[in-house]
Amino acid sequence: MLQYLMFEETASDGHSLTWEAMASVPPVRLPAVLDEAALVMAWASRHLGTLPCPRDDGGEWDALLNVQADDGEPGSLQWESTKGHIQPPSIPENTRWVTVTVTLVVCSGWADSFLAAWQSDFEG
Repeated sequence: MLQYLMFEETASDGHSLTWEAMASVPPVRLPAVLDEAALVMAWASRHLGTLPCPRDDGGEWDALLNVQADDGEPGSLQWESTKGHIQPPSIPENTRWVTVTVTLVVCSGWADSFLAAWQSDFEG
């Protein structure tokens, strides 16, 4: 289902699970990676019935979206839930690679639904 993002479980504490996916692509492929990340975000919002909210604040799920061009400073990406997409960042000219990282934290009660939807996109 996803071409660029491959999720891997990185943490579990009995109450929530954390998955991370990373894709490093030439700048021309960045829109496709952002579309995939937006697809995952939209699925989570639709199926969990809420927007992302930190688990410590009572949320069912949360997400961190980061981007880094070559060896530059990492930055945050913003998912625009009303538009269903992620605003592309400004990428410096002559950038060879852009890395996008998607980190999802999902309460353990929703983990099975998430895994069922994205199982083929998990490493392991």
